[in-house]
Amino acid sequence: MAATIQVIQNNIAHIQLRKVRNLSMQIKDSYTVSAPREKVWEYFTNPEFLQQCIPGCDELIPLGDDTFEAILSVGISSIKGVYKGKVKLENKQPPSAYRLVVHGESKIGFVNGACHFTLKATQPDQTAVTLDGELMVGGKLARVGQRIIGAAAKLMIGQFFKRVAKLAQSEMEPSQEKVEDC
Repeated sequence: MAATIQVIQNNIAHIQLRKVRNLSMQIKDSYTVSAPREKVWEYFTNPEFLQQCIPGCDELIPLGDDTFEAILSVGISSIKGVYKGKVKLENKQPPSAYRLVVHGESKIGFVNGACHFTLKATQPDQTAVTLDGELMVGGKLARVGQRIIGAAAKLMIGQFFKRVAKLAQSEMEPSQEKVEDC
């Protein structure tokens, strides 16, 4: 009987450990966008632009008060899922800074995060963007490990900024052509 109780207690402890296993990580990085700071601010606060740039973003629906409903299809390693949640822009200081808060859930886990974005003009048509935040994941996603999640987060942020650069460049090119035509 004592052995049976010990096995049950071990199983309960194991279930509780699995239940609360979350990963938390810091995100710090910086990127340069070839566009004026005011334009980059416009990009980063425009839901249509953000939807095009956020990897896996299927929908980004404005709800008012700088809050959006988001649906993202994301896969890390062999774990893939559709995340539904909210994105909110807070502490806006146009055109230099804001805080982005994200809460998302799926059948395989959750993602919560907050990141402070700072935009600094380094040249008339160049903006340095600095990110400083924290990301917490739970569920099956947390089980793949911090290294894989950290690498995936860095990859997704890199993809976001590549898309921002591509869209910024395509937006700047037509205006340059018009100037040349004059």
